[in-house]
Amino acid sequence: MSEVESGITPMLKQYWQIKSEIEDKDTILFFRLGDFYEMFFDDAKIASDILDITLTSRNKNDPNPVPLCGIPYHAVEGYVAKLLDAGRKVAICEQVEDPKIAKGVVRREVIKIITPGVVMETNSLVARENNYLAAVSHLPDGAFALAFADVSTGDFRAAAIKNMGSLAQEMARIEPKEVLLPRSIEESQIFPALKPAFGKALLTILNDPHFDPLVAKNIDLTGVPNTAYAAVGAISRYLQTTHKTSMDHIKKVLPYITAEYMVIGEATKRNLELTETISDASRRGTLLWLIDQTSTAMGARTLRRWMFYPLMSPQRIGERLDAVEALKDGFQLFDALKTDLKAVADIERITSRIVMGSANAREMVSLKETLKILPRLKNQIEGTGGLLQKIHGALDICSELVERIESVIADEPPLSLRDGGLIKPGVSTELDELRSLAADGKGFIARLEATERNRTGINSLKVRYNKVFGYYIEVTHTHAGKVPENYIRRQTLVNAERFITPELKVYEEKVLGAEERIRQLEYETFAETRAYASSFAGRLADTSDGLGKLDALASLAYIANKYRYCRPLIANDGEVRITAGRHPIIEQLNTTERFVPNDVMLNTGDCRMIVITGPNMAGKSTIMRQTALIVLLAQMGSFVPASNASISVVDRIFTRVGASDNLVKGLSTFMVEMTEAAAILKEATRNSLILIDEIGRGTSTYDGVSIAWAVAEYLHDNVGAKTMFATHYHELTDLALTKSGIRNFNVAVKEWNDQIIFLRKLVPGGVNRSYGIAVARLAGLPDEVIAQAKEVLAKLEKGEMALKGDNSQMQLFETAANEGNLAKIAETLKNVDPSVLTPIEALNLIHKMKGEL
Repeated sequence: MSEVESGITPMLKQYWQIKSEIEDKDTILFFRLGDFYEMFFDDAKIASDILDITLTSRNKNDPNPVPLCGIPYHAVEGYVAKLLDAGRKVAICEQVEDPKIAKGVVRREVIKIITPGVVMETNSLVARENNYLAAVSHLPDGAFALAFADVSTGDFRAAAIKNMGSLAQEMARIEPKEVLLPRSIEESQIFPALKPAFGKALLTILNDPHFDPLVAKNIDLTGVPNTAYAAVGAISRYLQTTHKTSMDHIKKVLPYITAEYMVIGEATKRNLELTETISDASRRGTLLWLIDQTSTAMGARTLRRWMFYPLMSPQRIGERLDAVEALKDGFQLFDALKTDLKAVADIERITSRIVMGSANAREMVSLKETLKILPRLKNQIEGTGGLLQKIHGALDICSELVERIESVIADEPPLSLRDGGLIKPGVSTELDELRSLAADGKGFIARLEATERNRTGINSLKVRYNKVFGYYIEVTHTHAGKVPENYIRRQTLVNAERFITPELKVYEEKVLGAEERIRQLEYETFAETRAYASSFAGRLADTSDGLGKLDALASLAYIANKYRYCRPLIANDGEVRITAGRHPIIEQLNTTERFVPNDVMLNTGDCRMIVITGPNMAGKSTIMRQTALIVLLAQMGSFVPASNASISVVDRIFTRVGASDNLVKGLSTFMVEMTEAAAILKEATRNSLILIDEIGRGTSTYDGVSIAWAVAEYLHDNVGAKTMFATHYHELTDLALTKSGIRNFNVAVKEWNDQIIFLRKLVPGGVNRSYGIAVARLAGLPDEVIAQAKEVLAKLEKGEMALKGDNSQMQLFETAANEGNLAKIAETLKNVDPSVLTPIEALNLIHKMKGEL
């Protein structure tokens, strides 16, 4: 105990003892004192700042007063949510002994520790998103084990991850709120490179023994690789440590095989704007914003998961497409489903709260009402076949549970579980008798008041009740002489006296005892019903899963109908063929002009790369992004915005689109661009889809075109992936002359009266102009600047302006080229500044001056 702690009260000594037993010393301890949770010392200073509550002190006259702040116990969820948002953990310490019978300091215990990854409180959860806790351990061969669980839903998965790059990709998809790491990783050389992969997640460092694979043995691990057991064990142990209660809703860990899903990395997630826009991090304008028309939180979480994990199996994709088509074409079926789904509660999270003993009576009633809807839902999809029939089999109406809740719990119970009003009449004879006794209080008062007025002759005599004094008789001072001898004075007021009688005291004890017993009996009966409901956890989990899938499929059917999407053909010919494809977001948000559909053809043979040229603002990026979004939608089992589409599954979508920097890491725009390009060249396969937009812009023109040329060649020759390569470097169109798999396309424009009109149409062939000055005029550059730019451009195109640099070596090169002297050409090229002449331009000059050599 520190000097600050010396001489403190027994209660504060108890506080320090409990605080010392919490492993993470940064955890804020909520210490229950009566109707408040109090915080002391440094916890009080930190919490008062985050929660914006008054910091005061205990023992203010002491030379070392104890910092103190507190919150009402009934408002705890809101305050906990704020602390979690600030990256803090909270330990809830309750009184576990009745203060009335306690000898000395009331016994207290930490009943749970709330962290961002294990939170169950509604105020701290986003209803339509999972709240994952992840655990990562490293393996001797450089691979990693990954496990992640959402304790609020019971979803628990595990996988073996081959390397650090793949782990970063999974973190981008999972978006964990908290990550458990062994101390050996934190202290290793790989940690600085690994840490950025965890993003905004809270990192909890645990000693390596916490990652004990044997801890995982009490969970069903069928199909989970042995190497992942340590990560599973860490999560299992952490949940037991923090919640200190049953985890019976988490009985199985699902094996998660990354090869079964298309990979979507952080750059792709950002560039395709799947969940937030690049410009303002808004949800509006994202793919999820468009396709999420779900009616339930379970459906929303399922659809989000499908978007981040597009399927690789044509069979499974086909099953989803069949189901979407059945709902899309069955108008009456669809309407009936949507109506019923709107009344479905989040029984996935309710089930978790039931099992962990924190569900309230209103949640139990919501569960009952949802289960009562299931027979209609099952009837609606009866006989549909395929995935819908599987969902039909998963929906369990749990009739016994419905009957139990219906017969026991009040139809409109209060939020609190301790104030009574939870249980219906007729459930308990004792409870009914006690209620009758308590309800007779008003009648008793009226009868007693009439009797005493008659007996004493005091017509103004009143019999009343309040929580401070209980039952009492009130007589004004005017009639003080008429007060009977058996009246016992309790309180003197300005105008009256308050009395009790032995008879009144006996009745008070009887009634108040009845009310206390009523509350106790009601809570016990409710707890028994909740415990009974927890035995249905497995059946309810299957039902929740089925409802989530049904709702997600209904959402996809809705957008397919509303936006005129077509069913894609999932083929194995290596081609992506899209006829009249549209960008799903832009066509809905762009109200200034009609959206122009476009055809796209890519394969792994003679059209595996298309080089797209054309001016800024013409729509190159739109066409590229819409192609990627169509492929992603198809593989998640959705219809797509096109008149026809044939999609061969891709293993990953890569995007190098747009300019961005990372100043925090000290990376310039060009460095970020090169880093992303390097990852594409290293990780892409023949079955990938690659989008590259304007690579090489962040350096000099000659450096940029050289890099772009070399990247394009490497992708064509070494990777062979389906690639869309947009560029302003017109030199790259020459690649099609020598590379059999490259085709040139451009986004057409029309010139009229020194203006350009964007046609938004992708057409065959390359262009040798970027119309940059015309676009600059559209942007509002002053006329004199536009005129000067045209003048400089004209001189450059005529060769009247030389670029800066030493031209002496350039002249030697030109002489050697005119002479056709290959040796001199080679020698002079070594000394020519690459910023003055690139090898590509040198070759073009040689061809121009002497013909083919």
